[in-house]
Amino acid sequence: MFSDQHQNLNEIFLYYHTTSKSLNYYREGIASSKVKNQHYIGLTKNELIESFDLHLAELEKNISFNILSTIEASFRIDYIIRATKKHKDDLSREFRELHKSKGENVSLENEILTIWKSEYPNFKSIISDFIGALKYRHWLAHGRYWIPKLGRKYDISTISTISDRVYVNLPLHEIA
Repeated sequence: MFSDQHQNLNEIFLYYHTTSKSLNYYREGIASSKVKNQHYIGLTKNELIESFDLHLAELEKNISFNILSTIEASFRIDYIIRATKKHKDDLSREFRELHKSKGENVSLENEILTIWKSEYPNFKSIISDFIGALKYRHWLAHGRYWIPKLGRKYDISTISTISDRVYVNLPLHEIA
């Protein structure tokens, strides 16, 4: 039923830290002339730093996208588990009803998350923060060609905070 290809946050953060340290190490190698790369020949130290700052910013966008996609996968996995197992809680009952009519072709925002907010009103702000971040993810996923109206600034720090709040507080079912 599941692909076993979805990422977990530990893998994502390990990749982020390894890659960001590698970029910094590479920049230092170029700056000290120990490493040669034709793309950076002739740049001043400030231009080199600016170039690598752009690389790091791009890495953070990619990691933020992966984190948000992983959270979505967690909600969808939870939905499928609750909809197909015999759990007795109200959220599972709601998901079983939804699954009868729509199967797995449900909207994350308009159906899964709306039901979560209805069944767990004490988690409404956490889910709303995630929904807001999905607008950032949509912007990233669709090529960033428009100026997004996000309502707040999103970066790796805010996305990490959102993911922490989701995973620490919400009783999401995971693949056994």
